[in-house]
Amino acid sequence: MRPPSSFMATDPPRRNYHQTTIIFNQAKDELKHSPKLEELFQKIIYLDMVEIHLLTELINEKLGVKISDAEKERIARGDTGEGGAKSDEAKEEVKEEQTAFDLKLTGFDAKAKIKVIKEVRAITGLGLKEAKELVEGVPSAIKKGIKKEEAEELKAKLEEVGAQIEIS
Repeated sequence: MRPPSSFMATDPPRRNYHQTTIIFNQAKDELKHSPKLEELFQKIIYLDMVEIHLLTELINEKLGVKISDAEKERIARGDTGEGGAKSDEAKEEVKEEQTAFDLKLTGFDAKAKIKVIKEVRAITGLGLKEAKELVEGVPSAIKKGIKKEEAEELKAKLEEVGAQIEIS
C-alpha cells in the first residue's frame, strides 16, 4: 500500500544497499543504545511471523534491496553462510537422516553385459533398448528414491551378475 502523496515529500532520499550498510556500520554504537530504536524493537517483538515477513519485504523494497530466489531459499533453510564445523555437522546430520537412496551402475564386467542388461530390465521394467542404453551409459542411475534395504538387495543381485554398483 502506497502512502498518500502528502507523505512523499517527507520520505528519506533513496540510498543503495551499499550506502545504507556504511551508514549503519558507522552509527552502530549510537544505534545500539538509542531509546527510539528500543521503542521500535519493543513494538516489533509483538508482531506475528506474517507481519514480520511483510515488514521485511517492505524494508527491502524501500531500500531497493533485491534478494534472489536462491538467497531466499538459503535463508528459509536457516543456512547462515557460516563455514566450518557448523556446516560440517549439518551435512553429517543430513547423511544420517537420509531415507531415500539411489542405485547407481558404475561399471560392469564386459563378459556379463547381457546378464547385467537382463537384470536391469527386471529391476526397472524397461524395454530391451532402454535397458541396454542405461547399461552402456555408465555411470547411470538405475533406481532413485528407494529404501536402503531395497537398495542393498538390488545391489547384491546386480553384483552377482557382474555389475559394479554404488548406493548414494
